[in-house]
Amino acid sequence: MKNTNVWMGIGLAVLIGVIVVWGIRDGKESDANLLSDTMTLYWGDGCSHCENVRKFLDEKRIADTVIFEQKEVWQDRTNAKEMNRRAENCGLSVKDIGVPFLFSDGNCFIGEPDVKKEFLRKAGLTEEMVSQTLDENK
Repeated sequence: MKNTNVWMGIGLAVLIGVIVVWGIRDGKESDANLLSDTMTLYWGDGCSHCENVRKFLDEKRIADTVIFEQKEVWQDRTNAKEMNRRAENCGLSVKDIGVPFLFSDGNCFIGEPDVKKEFLRKAGLTEEMVSQTLDENK
């Protein structure tokens, strides 16, 4: 009977150890693997500034020259966690970030003006060039 209890105790300790190690590894390694270098715009459903950025992207036809992903974060917790990890990688506190939030070339951009500027830079455009193009199309 004593040997059975000892073996059960050892087995239980090993099982707990495996679960703890797996949980720690999964929490750290999988997060790093999930973060790609893809340019990503994080936005919130109902965010007026996010909607302004999305209209800007359509009007300037940014998607014609810039490849990027769009991820909603207010309804999708997975996307929100990813945005928070990006912010932390940029040295930002999670409590200091909001949407629209753009990850581009390893940098983080927060707020409508900075996000728009980065999209223009990536598209190789300046505000003057965009205004001229829009005037010509009228």
